[in-house]
Amino acid sequence: MRRRDFFKAAAGAAVPLSAAPPALADREPREPLGPPERPPSVATVALHYMTWLQQRSWPLASTWPVLRNPAYPLPRGYDSDDPVVFRAHNRTAERHGFAWLWSWWGQASVPGGDPTLRRYLDLDPGATVPLMVLYESTGTLAADRGGLVDFDDPANRRRFVDDVAFLDRAYWSNPRHAHRFHRIDGRPVLFAWVSRNFTGAWPAAVSAARQQASFFLVGSEFLLDLRPDGRPLVRDDLAEALAPLDAVSGYGIYDPRHVPASGRLDAAYASRYEQALRGWAELVTSIAPGTRFISPLQFAFDDRYVRPEARNPPLSSSLEEAIAVARATRRLLDDASAGDDRFRSVLPLVFLASWNEHLEGSAVEWTDEHGYGYVMAASRLLRG
Repeated sequence: MRRRDFFKAAAGAAVPLSAAPPALADREPREPLGPPERPPSVATVALHYMTWLQQRSWPLASTWPVLRNPAYPLPRGYDSDDPVVFRAHNRTAERHGFAWLWSWWGQASVPGGDPTLRRYLDLDPGATVPLMVLYESTGTLAADRGGLVDFDDPANRRRFVDDVAFLDRAYWSNPRHAHRFHRIDGRPVLFAWVSRNFTGAWPAAVSAARQQASFFLVGSEFLLDLRPDGRPLVRDDLAEALAPLDAVSGYGIYDPRHVPASGRLDAAYASRYEQALRGWAELVTSIAPGTRFISPLQFAFDDRYVRPEARNPPLSSSLEEAIAVARATRRLLDDASAGDDRFRSVLPLVFLASWNEHLEGSAVEWTDEHGYGYVMAASRLLRG
């Protein structure tokens, strides 16, 4: 039986961990033993937390988490709303000082929608993992066939403003939950995916949303494109695009156009990433003095099972390659911290894709494929 067929059969037989007998449910995935880690002092590492995994998701996954016990030896996935799972994730994040970049799919009762966040907060009330909201515009707003979201459409404008007001009312300003949300300049963080595809009256929508709540808005503009001289190749109206934002970043660093024939996150790919990273940080400093830059990071990508029609080339990395690309991020953070004037825009924050996006093969959590190496690469290299 092929590996994927075996996993499909296993997924069909799987049950949520919380449904297992207590003696089995207590067997949560454990990281290697060692002294407790301190929270990162060089930067906060916010990992994208995928919130809509279900048992039926796993036949489409490219990586599998380590969730085994002697009574159930088959590899299996989990449901995102399983409290045993997210409590285990929280304990690991607390140990390493990670934050969650929480995938939020709107107010509706859909996979990854607001009920998942409310369940997460209610069923692990003692957790201390800071949260930032990744606003999944592709699931909450209407886009055209090209993926562009038009904010001249009153429905899109109204939905965004209403969602911001809801988040503020339910969480950011709610005394019960406000302490759980990471703040920059005293404001909770909202990462708008994918703002580079927003057209029309997007600035007006942001202005209207700011009338409803105080929030730190991060846009998604970062790409790996470079000019012949090594500077970032960016849109002509970048300064205008940055104007409504408090900061700019990107979701990961995968770009199918630049994946080498080897499929490895090799020295050439890491070099392109570092050039783009430092170039973007310097560019934001120069053209948008009031806007900050947040470094994106990623170690792998593989969506061949969930999107076979896309034909995206997989990108993988060994532990050594993951460490090398994380060091590029660290060098920028160190230069900014040391007072390099070119990088005044750089915040001590990293958006890492991802904690558990197994359908895109970017998961950092303990997996069959990568072991615990990605977690240690993220944790140890971004601490002081």
